[in-house]
Amino acid sequence: MTTDRSDSSFIPLNRERLRDDFRYQERPTEWLLDCLRAGAGDKKTARLGRLSESDWRQVLDAATRHAVTPLLYHRLKPLASSCNVPLGVLQKLRVVCVANAARNMKTLHALGEVLTALQQAGVPVIVLKGAYLAEAVYPNIALRWMVDVDLMVPSAELPRAQAVLLDMGRGHQQPEEIESYCRREKHLPQVFIRGLRIELHWTIASPAGPVRVDAAGLWDRAHPAAIAGVEVLALCPEDLLLHICLHVCYQHGLEVGLRSFCDIAETTHRFRDKMDWAQVVHSAREWGATRYVGLTLHLARSMLGAGVPDDVLERLVPGGLDQRLIETARQSVLAQTGYGPWVPLFRLRGARSIADRAKLSWRRVFLSRGEMAAIHPASRESKHLWFYYALRVRDVIRNYWSHTVRRGRLMMRSRGRDWNAALFNWLDSGKP
Repeated sequence: MTTDRSDSSFIPLNRERLRDDFRYQERPTEWLLDCLRAGAGDKKTARLGRLSESDWRQVLDAATRHAVTPLLYHRLKPLASSCNVPLGVLQKLRVVCVANAARNMKTLHALGEVLTALQQAGVPVIVLKGAYLAEAVYPNIALRWMVDVDLMVPSAELPRAQAVLLDMGRGHQQPEEIESYCRREKHLPQVFIRGLRIELHWTIASPAGPVRVDAAGLWDRAHPAAIAGVEVLALCPEDLLLHICLHVCYQHGLEVGLRSFCDIAETTHRFRDKMDWAQVVHSAREWGATRYVGLTLHLARSMLGAGVPDDVLERLVPGGLDQRLIETARQSVLAQTGYGPWVPLFRLRGARSIADRAKLSWRRVFLSRGEMAAIHPASRESKHLWFYYALRVRDVIRNYWSHTVRRGRLMMRSRGRDWNAALFNWLDSGKP
């Protein structure tokens, strides 16, 4: 999921500056963590009660950056008087929460129409992440940001599902291109329906990498759910938890901030009596994702008090986690910089050998005509497609060079202490 830059509730991020500035943001972010942890112990109340009005405004800014403002309001409302939360700050939090409730209701209304259309077409649907979390996991729909909507359908149903969405909205996708996307992506390009951005998935993790998700198993374990007033399917609690872990750590390299960790904390709380932790560990092992899942669950428990048993973490990462890697991962989350910019681009894309690099380069440059048309619309009817492939080569080289230069700058600023690359190498090793 990407941040909606048109939403004034979000602050555009300069990730190179964020890590340099993090030492100035660290205390407000720690205060935010204190607020987001469930419970209201005396020590917590005393700590928050010492914050000044300026401190509270910094907490509000941190919550905005991490897209958890509505949840912050929900946590602080019963503690406002005992923690001396300034009235102005509480009012701003309330305004954002109410606005998010209205936005989510509008989103769910549009989603209901989409789900109904897919249902009438006979396409089975699993509603993923945001929409399901907002309606079925969080206490109410106001508490979780939704920027776009992710839906999963069986791979064989992708052409029919995409046709339904394109009939309702705007977007472009040729049927012959779907197979190409399925080889290297987990979802098709977004379709816009009445301002709602929808991503159509066939699995929950990119197939280009060490993690191999059993998509058929997801459907076997899925359970009925009513979303936007329509009977659909949802991932079972164990697969939902794994999906969130892979989304934040595997797909987005810990750069998306605290929202996904709040999702984990809410999920473990909502399904605390139903979660089959043995199934979580088994699936993580089968998918080759134990380290991604183990690290993410460890961070969610240490930062937000997520209800993850000790023995689960031990089974996921026998022998425990290196404290330096934990601190690196924690800072990557709180500073919203992630570990991706610190890793060589080919390694980040899963290419280890020279042959892997050659294959990756070929796939990135020589796209299908339809995929090229999505980037350069004029190429669709052009007789000189070679010209656009030349432009594609230029763009790929620029992307590689930009990433390499950015990584070099980060390395210089860190004085060679490349713990982010070490974190990636540890995660990517695929060992239990």
